[in-house]
Amino acid sequence: MTSSDKTPPLTEWLHEWQQSGNDRLDDRLLEVLYDELRRVAVQRLAHESQAAITPTELVHETWLRLKPPNTPIVDRNSFLRIASVAMRHLLVDQARERLSQKRYGVMQTLTVSLAENGAQQRALDDTQLLDLDRALDALASGHPRVAEAVVLRAFAGLDLHELAGALCISLATAKRDLAFGRAWLAATLREPT
Repeated sequence: MTSSDKTPPLTEWLHEWQQSGNDRLDDRLLEVLYDELRRVAVQRLAHESQAAITPTELVHETWLRLKPPNTPIVDRNSFLRIASVAMRHLLVDQARERLSQKRYGVMQTLTVSLAENGAQQRALDDTQLLDLDRALDALASGHPRVAEAVVLRAFAGLDLHELAGALCISLATAKRDLAFGRAWLAATLREPT
C-alpha cells in the first residue's frame, strides 16, 4: 500500500471530529490547523484600519463557530472553505453590531480584494461590508460556485491556485468565476449617479 492509497491523518481527524465532536480531537485539530487559520486571518486583516479584532481573536472566534460544522468536511480544502465563510459571517456580524451602536468617530474599514494578484484592494466601511454581504447572498442564489470563489478570495485571501484547489476547478475556471463575480458585484453595488 502506497502513501497515496491512505487517507491523510488530517482528513481522518476532520471526519472523526465532525462525526463525534471529540474535545480531545478538537484540541489536536486546532493545534494542527492554527498556523494556517492564523495566516488566513492575518492576510484578511492586514489592511484593516482600526481593526476591531486581532488575527488571533479572529482565528479563535472562527474556530468556535466551526465546532463541529454541519457542512460535510471532505478534506483540508473543504475545511478552509467552511472557515472562510465563518470568518465572513464573523466580520459581518461585527459590522452590524458597530452600526447598531451608532458610534460616530473613527470609521471601521475592511479591505477586500478580488483581484487575481491581490492588487486593487478596496477599503469598505461597515455599511459597505453589509451591502457586500447582501450582494454575495444574492449572487449565491443564482451562482453558488462563483459566490463561494468570491468569498474564498475576499475573506480567506486565497490566491488563484489555492482557490482552484479548494473548489476542485481548473485555474481557468477560477479566473472566469472571479471575473464574473467582480463584474456582477460591481454592477449590483454600483452607487446611483
